[in-house]
Amino acid sequence: MANAELSGSRRILETLAGGWTDSRAFMPISMSLAADEIGARYRDYATDWRVQARGQLAFAEAFGADHLSVISDPAVEASDLGAAVIAPEDQPASLDDARSLLEDKSALLSLRRPDPASGRRMSNRLEAVALHDGLLRRPRIR
Repeated sequence: MANAELSGSRRILETLAGGWTDSRAFMPISMSLAADEIGARYRDYATDWRVQARGQLAFAEAFGADHLSVISDPAVEASDLGAAVIAPEDQPASLDDARSLLEDKSALLSLRRPDPASGRRMSNRLEAVALHDGLLRRPRIR
């Protein structure tokens, strides 16, 4: 196997298992670059699973990434819990510290565990994963 080239998924799995790989897995955090690759506004990339999936596929094809990502910003889960978020047009969203959801720490006790499938932002990630999965399972035509 030392002379065979591995697929991206096999390279990642072999790395995690401590096995042989032909090279290190290329798994960049590519959110902004993926949006740029398809000419999309970052806000659209972060909030529309179709844009995100298209951007990730374009980035992976252009740069040889070994994975497809569905991350967009550190405010996704907090947003679905009700946190105030600042969402600029062309950079990742962030929490609005001036309107902190947990400024009163006792508010933590009243938070409910969000359902990832029905939260507006977390469900966006699940839709992107489903699209990636469907695209990757189709036979490729070369």
